[in-house]
Amino acid sequence: MKITIKTGLVILVSMLLVSCSTSTKLVGTWANEEHKNNQFKKIGVIAMLPDNSSRYLVERAIVQNLKENNLPGMETYEVFPFAGRLGEMLSKSDNPKALEERIKKNVNEVGFDALIFVSLLDKQKEQRFVQSHNSYDYLGGTGYYGTPRVVPGAAAMPFTYGAYYNYYAYNYGNAYASGYYVDDVTYFLECNLFDVKEEELLWTGRTKSTNIQSVEEEAIKLADMIVKDIVSRKVVIP
Repeated sequence: MKITIKTGLVILVSMLLVSCSTSTKLVGTWANEEHKNNQFKKIGVIAMLPDNSSRYLVERAIVQNLKENNLPGMETYEVFPFAGRLGEMLSKSDNPKALEERIKKNVNEVGFDALIFVSLLDKQKEQRFVQSHNSYDYLGGTGYYGTPRVVPGAAAMPFTYGAYYNYYAYNYGNAYASGYYVDDVTYFLECNLFDVKEEELLWTGRTKSTNIQSVEEEAIKLADMIVKDIVSRKVVIP
């Protein structure tokens, strides 16, 4: 019974470690050194992501962070074609030039003088095996170079250096140990800040997020990293 409880605890701890491994990191940024200390009246945030809920959460988080830094941010989910109505916009455009003009028209109508784009650059999935606690550890066995393998809590057993039966017992347990597979999913996002009037790229950054458990929580982290870097490098000032 003790072995069963111990095994269950090890599996539980392993699952918690996997679930807590979520992380969002800023892996690279670039700023236009020739255009600093920009002041804008309305910064539109456009999240071009696979689903509508993610767009909404990311745009809202970035806008909130902009406002906390006294910067005039605005979500574009309901007002800009790229957010939620891309299909409609494409259906009304006969050629790339017409699509370009339609985009410009929408931007000018709302009055954006700067735009922050967040888009999904890549998605990678990797499967790995997580081995559970070895239920056969009580058989003992040998470790590296024939040294006895000591099992915490187990009764002391007389091991003979290099004994083949100890080696057999240990590897028998390894061969029949249970486990499970988990998928590690990594998302790479690209974030760009444009000056609308000058048609200049002012800042770009890339982020890496692994094993996302909550889009809302990761959106907040993403927003904090983007805005903090833009403000600290004086790409935009209040």
